[in-house]
Amino acid sequence: MRQTDQKLMEIDPSGTARGYYGCAVGKGKQNAKTEIEKLDLSHMTCRELVKEVAKVIYSVHDEVKDKHFELELSWIGKETMGTHQLVPQEIYNEAKTYAEEALNDSDDDARTCRRNTSC
Repeated sequence: MRQTDQKLMEIDPSGTARGYYGCAVGKGKQNAKTEIEKLDLSHMTCRELVKEVAKVIYSVHDEVKDKHFELELSWIGKETMGTHQLVPQEIYNEAKTYAEEALNDSDDDARTCRRNTSC
């Protein structure tokens, strides 16, 4: 592998390694994987992906069952010259706002649908 090549790998407890465009681990991983599969990851920039990942994290979090969480976002790629880093604060804020607005829009749609029997 050349120095400029990056790959996302998941190694499970048995030691099996798999390469992905996007993956999820931990609580809610199946729902997150389902949402990730809907994205066209190979044609998105890292900045676009950060926003979509934040949206996925917010969408799979169950406010009733799960504890409050703190969103943490990091990346590796051309923007970071191949090193793992937290996303810059400006991009973090943009992604968090995007995700929260998408969640609020989703909640509004669900409330409208409950009032409307045609949904």
